[in-house]
Amino acid sequence: MIFALPLISRTLGLPTGVAGAWIGTSEFADAAGFAAAETYGSYAGHVPGIEGHADAAVNAFTLMKVIGRDVWIGIWALVLSIIATTRWEETSLTGRADYGEIWRRFPKFVIGFLIASLVTTAISHGYSFSEYKASVVPKLVGPVRDLRTWAFIFCFFSIGLTTRFRDFSKAGANPFYAFTAGVVVSVILGFILSTQVFVGFWTEIGQ
Repeated sequence: MIFALPLISRTLGLPTGVAGAWIGTSEFADAAGFAAAETYGSYAGHVPGIEGHADAAVNAFTLMKVIGRDVWIGIWALVLSIIATTRWEETSLTGRADYGEIWRRFPKFVIGFLIASLVTTAISHGYSFSEYKASVVPKLVGPVRDLRTWAFIFCFFSIGLTTRFRDFSKAGANPFYAFTAGVVVSVILGFILSTQVFVGFWTEIGQ
């Protein structure tokens, strides 16, 4: 996906904002999606026919992946955790699960997203866009972005170290088929939404 989506977008000549949004709806990992969006953004100004500025692909990807997907995943996770602890796990032995289980199951990274967004919004309040780019980005956003990059590197490196391919064979082929079907649906639906339904919005972001 990291290599295919930028190449397909380049072949279709998609604007940087539109391609970034499509990548945001299609990628399942933040690091992979960010790499793909960054790659496509680098085409701007270097590949004929690709409109938009270089940052638009990453910006659109971030809006779709972090705001559009990760935050909403957190909300739905909270809803499902409530259902799971109050409905799915009722037994004659223990009754309903403790409500503290909701907090234990809630994905805490969502809270981090919201706090970071609120802090950045509060700090940048009152700045014009040009002032924000000139002052806030290099002094605050830039260092945080570098920290995020290293955090992703160590996070996914750790995931790789704990991967046991031998365990995959025990699950059989059904999980592979289910995941592949999900990818196909996500890519197709994301393409339609990004290039047809909301194309005007994403194109404007890229200007």
